[in-house]
Amino acid sequence: MKRIQLIKKAMFFCMIGLMVTTFLTLALGSAAWGKAYKLPKTIYWATADPPSSLYITPATISEKIASDLGVKIRLIPGNDAERLNLMRAGRAHLASMAADNYWATMGLGNYARLAMGPQPLRMIWPGLPYGAGSTGLATKVSGIKTPYDVKGKRAAVVIGATWSRKGVGAILAFGNLTYDDIEVSEVSSTGAAYKALSSGKVDFTCLAATAPGTYEAASSPTGLTIIRFSHEDEAGWKRLNQWMPYWLKLWSTSGATIKEGQKIPTPIYPYPIINTLADQSDELVYALAKAIYNKMDPIAAAYPSNRAMTPDRILPEASIMAPFHPGAIKLFKEIGIWTDKHETRNRQRLAHLAKVNKRWDTYAEEARERLAKTRKKINVRKEWEEIVKNEIGYMPW
Repeated sequence: MKRIQLIKKAMFFCMIGLMVTTFLTLALGSAAWGKAYKLPKTIYWATADPPSSLYITPATISEKIASDLGVKIRLIPGNDAERLNLMRAGRAHLASMAADNYWATMGLGNYARLAMGPQPLRMIWPGLPYGAGSTGLATKVSGIKTPYDVKGKRAAVVIGATWSRKGVGAILAFGNLTYDDIEVSEVSSTGAAYKALSSGKVDFTCLAATAPGTYEAASSPTGLTIIRFSHEDEAGWKRLNQWMPYWLKLWSTSGATIKEGQKIPTPIYPYPIINTLADQSDELVYALAKAIYNKMDPIAAAYPSNRAMTPDRILPEASIMAPFHPGAIKLFKEIGIWTDKHETRNRQRLAHLAKVNKRWDTYAEEARERLAKTRKKINVRKEWEEIVKNEIGYMPW
């Protein structure tokens, strides 16, 4: 009997304890019972290879914010695919990537493989350069001034570079032309494309208007012209974005041949970009974004490309590269730069990617079944490109 009474008393006190615990949890929040978020001792940042801009920018930012965060920041150089895979494998917390932000989220180009597909990239902090990171460049002697002038001309295309072939294709599309209207000269690298331009072996190509090679071409006997993309030509821009969806209608005020106070209508895309994966901790992303904001003045002064990262350069349209991470959005709301248009664009991009991912899951399952039955090689890259183009669309708005 006594044993039964003891058991009843124990159960009673357990129930009381549970009720008290539940009340306090609801009243004070679960944080009162759990440990506060603690940053990792070392933050790993995947970057491009030195001495590229996407190595120098992370290096200069890390130098400014590491002490404020109370952590070490280690840079891991590699190409775009390697940077993404470092995050997927949990070996890097964040990365700096360029145009591949767009291609990876859509599963296009090099990411159109059954083992890869659309990737859940999110932006921590985008930049917006004052000069085009890639646009139409032509020799001055060619007489090319707009995309409508390139018919019958010679174009340099970098072998194996999605951005190069699509960039030249976008120039042609703006001018209502196709690859059948020009002569293609394939080159081995970006440097080779600049040399082909400055030597007069080609008439135009798609390259950065701010790179050293552009200035060399401008001082060569062939001269240089930055091709103009009229902002009033809505039809041209619509055709262009079918090739380069992340090219935005903006002005270049910096670059070869551009004089002080001059602005040229060119495509510009958000760059440089700091990104991570969607499942990265909100607390970590918020801490990084806040540290960058607090040290923006010395960061911007440390390297010319960093000037593109001041808060006023964070446009709503930057979502075209990848949606913003919730941790970054929290910081942007606190400092007053997150507008209704930012919210709308970000939601549109997320909704667009939901369609992309749903359709990819269906396609990938069907492609694997087809492969198992026929044992015939499938051109996933071509098939998925057609699906995106015809069923979903490249643009989220």
